[in-house]
Amino acid sequence: MNLLKSLNNYSKQIYNYFFNYNINKLTTFAQDPSKIIRILEHALFHKEYILLTYQNGCTEIGQLIKRTSAGRFVLDSYDSNIIRIIDLNEIFNVETA
Repeated sequence: MNLLKSLNNYSKQIYNYFFNYNINKLTTFAQDPSKIIRILEHALFHKEYILLTYQNGCTEIGQLIKRTSAGRFVLDSYDSNIIRIIDLNEIFNVETA
């Protein structure tokens, strides 16, 4: 019974670590533009979902579908079901899933 309880607590900790985001913790520091480009290129190549935090504090989840120029990507937004062009200068922080 004690083992089952400890496994249950451990699984809750893992779930909270991976899926309960604290936006204030994620966006404390801005990322370097070169790091943002590397993360976006990796997400584009591997078709990963990303969590974008913009300079104004808004967040958006989506998947990159194309790169249009050196500092612009096309994002298929999961939140609002639209396709939009995002500029590197608008991005504050990027997290991948």
